[in-house]
Amino acid sequence: MPRTKKTNEVSEVVDTNIAVEETAPVATFSPEVIIASDRFKQYADLIAAVIEDREYSIEEIEALLQDTLKKPVIEVFNDEIYND
Repeated sequence: MPRTKKTNEVSEVVDTNIAVEETAPVATFSPEVIIASDRFKQYADLIAAVIEDREYSIEEIEALLQDTLKKPVIEVFNDEIYND
């Protein structure tokens, strides 16, 4: 009978019968499609100013809009800064 080496290693048992939820991929859109959409047409200029040239999901665009709209407006007149 062959000898086996004793070790302190523990092998992990994985249950392969666990159901894994697969989520559908999130739809993404190009900047041109987002700017031309009815949903974001009122923010078209703002989106065009802050968006990069990559595809975005609706959630990313909404978060980008909220972050941009929450920033304070800083006005500069004749090199003097007015922060309202």
